[in-house]
Amino acid sequence: MKGEAAAKELQSLKGVKGTVSSTQIDVTDDKSVDAAATRLAAEYGWLDVLVNNAGIVSSNSSPNREALRQVLEVNVVGSLSVTEAFLDLLRKATHTPPRLIFVSSSLGSISQAADPQSKYYRPTATEYRTSKAALNMLMVMYYARLKTEGFLVFGADPGLCATNFTGNPESLRARGAAEPSDGGERVASVVKGEKDADVGNVLGVYGVSPF
Repeated sequence: MKGEAAAKELQSLKGVKGTVSSTQIDVTDDKSVDAAATRLAAEYGWLDVLVNNAGIVSSNSSPNREALRQVLEVNVVGSLSVTEAFLDLLRKATHTPPRLIFVSSSLGSISQAADPQSKYYRPTATEYRTSKAALNMLMVMYYARLKTEGFLVFGADPGLCATNFTGNPESLRARGAAEPSDGGERVASVVKGEKDADVGNVLGVYGVSPF
């Protein structure tokens, strides 16, 4: 299983503290989500950080209704489903204020998409961009809802990275994409508390992304 292989690889890295393990979850399947939360509750009893990173992209050249449904189901509904299932575990965080993070994108910025001077002003990736704009709103709603409980809620933008997300990492590198590890470090900086002054915002290598 890919998760187990990734866990072993991470555990083998020099300087890793603690342990690494994986658990199977399908964010579009309520039973799978709830079962994962039950497993973690039984094994650990608490959760310090939840990073909602599940996402898909559509390859359609023009907007497609079925593609939009599928992308929203994973990128937005899936994030809400996982968050709700794990909230009680986050409320029992033991090492840090509970951190809730949604992995977003500058492509989800409505103000940049509407600005003719912005590099994001282009009518492409409609389904994906719509999902990330919706995810940003979801993040803000959780921020407003949970801040009185001491939660720290963020959006984290790893930027364009040469991952397998589009199925062609080399084409992404040709466009100037960063390495996946760079994107991981950007998200990790939010996890580690380096961006706490900007809680409630989408944060990337450039700073705070406008909504």
